Amino acid sequence: MLELLKEEPWLIVVTLALSIPILGIIFGTVTGHLTRVRKAEIEASLKMEMIQRGMSAEEIKMVIEAMPRKSCKHHGPAAEREWS
Repeated sequence: MLELLKEEPWLIVVTLALSIPILGIIFGTVTGHLTRVRKAEIEASLKMEMIQRGMSAEEIKMVIEAMPRKSCKHHGPAAEREWS
């Protein structure tokens, strides 16, 4: 293998050029899934806590619907109008 790299040093550049984006895609996909799983766990524990406190289904629905769905709410044209 080392002989091949000595004869063809451009293979190192090609290997890195292909492997870095692939590893980035894998990392992004895994962290995205882990984030979604963690958010679902937090929401489920919140629902369980509200049930244990004796809240009605209507109150729980109201709390869940009031939660922001995106991590940042300052995106899009509405946010630009709001800040101008």
